[in-house]
Amino acid sequence: MINKVFGIGLSRTGTTSLNTALCILGIKSIHFPDDVQTYRELMEAKYDLTVLKTYQGITDTPVVPIYPQLDQAYPGSKFILTVREKESWLDSVEQYWKKFGWARGNPDLFTMSPKKYHYLSEYGCWAFHRIAVYGCCVFDRARFSYVYDVHYRNVLAYFASRRHDLLVFNICGGDGWAPLCKFLDRPVPDVPFPHQNRKSEVADARTG
Repeated sequence: MINKVFGIGLSRTGTTSLNTALCILGIKSIHFPDDVQTYRELMEAKYDLTVLKTYQGITDTPVVPIYPQLDQAYPGSKFILTVREKESWLDSVEQYWKKFGWARGNPDLFTMSPKKYHYLSEYGCWAFHRIAVYGCCVFDRARFSYVYDVHYRNVLAYFASRRHDLLVFNICGGDGWAPLCKFLDRPVPDVPFPHQNRKSEVADARTG
């Protein structure tokens, strides 16, 4: 029996679509938990996450850097690495970061929250996970490209002897129900595979 399911792909690789698909398959999953309790636990290196008392799955950034610890804390879990053609991904991330003002040279970058000095403010939480994953808060193409490659290699290396616990899943490239359901041993549902951000991803690629 599967314990938990973790979507450990970087943001903008189809993580929202994966989360919706897991829920359709009956796996109660949360996308990008950003509550104070979760961030407090992550900041204090506590990997028996309270949120996983309610949910069977988590997708996106908060769990990306800690998949080895989650693997140890929740044995018998499955891990899904969503991927995307790298240049398209970089264009998408750049547009997304700019949309929210997380760009080099933004004079308001360090004053976007009146509680900016409180490590559990909204600003502090967002800064924490960006630094944890990318090593910086602003978009830097060379740095993000490096992180994408390193994360991909490290995940494959970590699961090299347990490939049955890892699915490399390219939703943006056309992967859908068949590989996901086979991996999770679930019947294929009679509904289209969800593509939650397809329009925005296409727009990102065209304008990036």
